[in-house]
Formats: sequence, C-alpha cells, structure tokens
Amino acid sequence: MKRLEVKKYPMYKDDENYYGIDLKRDDEKVLSIIFGRNLDLYFTLNNYGDNPTFLVGKDNYQIYALFDKLYKRVIDADIYGKLMEDEIKQIVFFSTINNEDYHEKIAEEEKRRGKYQKDLKKRLSFQKLVQNGEIIWMSDEYFEEITPYVKIKKLKNAYLLEFIKPVVPDKYKMEVDLSLMDPFSISIRFRNSGSRYEPFNMLFMELYHNLCLLDFELDQVHIEEYLINEQISRGYSLARILKK
Repeated sequence: MKRLEVKKYPMYKDDENYYGIDLKRDDEKVLSIIFGRNLDLYFTLNNYGDNPTFLVGKDNYQIYALFDKLYKRVIDADIYGKLMEDEIKQIVFFSTINNEDYHEKIAEEEKRRGKYQKDLKKRLSFQKLVQNGEIIWMSDEYFEEITPYVKIKKLKNAYLLEFIKPVVPDKYKMEVDLSLMDPFSISIRFRNSGSRYEPFNMLFMELYHNLCLLDFELDQVHIEEYLINEQISRGYSLARILKK
C-alpha cells in the first residue's frame, strides 16, 4: 500500500472556488470528491476492482483530520459546532445595542444548540444514518431499494470508507440507468436540497470546502505522520498500521 496522494484541480473555468479532489493509494483506484453543477456533492470510487473500499489514514494527517472532524460531528449530531469567535462577537454586538446581558445570550444560544442536537438524535433519519458507530449514507440519487451507499468506519489510525452497490430486484430493472450499471464506479450523491439525511449534508459540504482550502504543497510533517514513519522503519507495513 502506498501513502495517500492528493490531487486538487479546478472544476469550472468560470468559478475558482470549486475544486475536484482526487485521493489515491495506487495507480488505479481513485476516490473523487466533487461539487456538481447541480449544486450537490459527490463521492465517487473509481476502478476499485474487487475491493470497493478506501482508507483515509493518519499518513496524510491534514486529510485525516478533516474526516475525523466530519465523523465526530455526525456521530454527535453536532451540526453547528461550538460558538466561533465571530459568532460570539455578533451576540455581544446585538446584546449591547439592545441593552441585554450578552453572557445570558451566549448561554441561551449554547442551550439552543444542545437541544437541537438532542432532537436530531431522535429522528429516524439520524438513526438510519448512524448505526453501531458507523456512518451509513445512502446516495440521494435513487430510492432506498436500489441506491448505492457508503459506510464510514473509524479505525485506530484511519477511516475506512466502504462503497456498496446493492443488487437491483427485477421489479426495479426499469429504474436502472448507466451510472448505476457501471461496474468500475460507485457514486454517492449528497443533495443540498431534499436530502433524506438533511441537515447532515451540511457537514459533508463543510468537509468539501475545507478540502478545497488546504494547501497540498506545504512540506510539513505532522507528529502522527512521524510516528507512522517510525513504525515503518521498524518493519511494520503501512497497511497493517492503518488497518489496526
């Protein structure tokens, strides 16, 4: 197994804010993360052979850290995250204008977010999305009986993404298109309007935007990458380290 490689490339000539992100570990299999003209996000695994899985590991820590943040916030149903400095400043500003105690307003907002998390966890959509510590996102492209899905499982040093394309029952054969029939590609759609898992599509979009912001030319080694290098120097294979 090779180290995780990343390719970032402009998606559209008329918009420099959107990139395609390709993740690779060998010469064939590629995990592509793109934002479509239809304003939806896609994870597509190409050329996977007989192994439709992909490892995002600590050997490329800046990529791993973003998936780690995604996983934790989905599992916790934490859509908004902690109050950011700009959000706190805004609360202070409006509290001052309205002659209110900004400490109380901050506490109220934190309480509101906590209640929203608890309410989200009660939804049937969340209980389908998070099962036994795994994220299971069924593509928003098709209805549940035939749609592909991706499982995101946490390992000690990596996240394992497993792409699954179900066998289509005979009664749904007329619903199948060329994309679903493609034996070399599995694509997962994250709708930004009308997703079956809304509002969790927001967290996957945040992942995508943060990937676009990364500078992959920086030659810095994170401590986790250093520790992996040390294990490799002692004879451990990268695959064994990441799949623990």
